[in-house]
Amino acid sequence: MTAPGKLCLPGGAIEKGETEQQALVREMQEELSIDVTPAALCYRSVTAWGTNLAWWHAHLEYAHHPVANPDEVAEVFWMSREEVRNAPDVLPSLPPFLVAWERGEIELDCEWG
Repeated sequence: MTAPGKLCLPGGAIEKGETEQQALVREMQEELSIDVTPAALCYRSVTAWGTNLAWWHAHLEYAHHPVANPDEVAEVFWMSREEVRNAPDVLPSLPPFLVAWERGEIELDCEWG
């Protein structure tokens, strides 16, 4: 699904023959020109339009800085959890993820202030 003007986390569809981990690595390279190492599946959800989502935690080396692929992403920036929560154009799948994390339903080996 394309979501022009919406704030969302990077991601995309799994191609035929790919695992979720392989799709994660490929999508991060395609969208942001970064190499990540999948750490763990942390959440699954289904969008209102029936798309199954797999939310993965991945490791990124601190020296690597995302660069938006203009064919895929308009802009890249870091936001606090509060900034995401209050952003006006968030993709609808993101707020339930935040709520599940805050309730302790998702365990991530990281901090996000």
